[in-house]
Amino acid sequence: MGLVILRSVLLCHVLAILTQSIFAGQFLSGSDSEVKFHEWTGWVILAISLTQIGIMVALVRSGAVSLMLLFGSIFVLLGEGLQVGTGYGRFLNVHIPLGVIIFGIVAAQTVSIFSKPGPSK
Repeated sequence: MGLVILRSVLLCHVLAILTQSIFAGQFLSGSDSEVKFHEWTGWVILAISLTQIGIMVALVRSGAVSLMLLFGSIFVLLGEGLQVGTGYGRFLNVHIPLGVIIFGIVAAQTVSIFSKPGPSK
């Protein structure tokens, strides 16, 4: 059951990050109203990341998830915190590439978790 919940959280995480890129693209192309959605989604992503780590801690204890995946999620949380800071500071030369890197890592985590065999029935 825990693996199913983690899969759902990771799917939400990667989709929220993808949504961020859509809001960012609209903002960078001149639509100022999208920046508020980009900001709110950033905070939601941090909450999802914290939830993901909490679930992973429980699953690492049971042996269902590797410790490396947990460490990766912790580094993603730190990167997302940096994302919030660089976004508010308008440091786009860090903010944009870091967003791409975070998306790639969370997408890889999602593929990894979906590659694991599910619970047997």
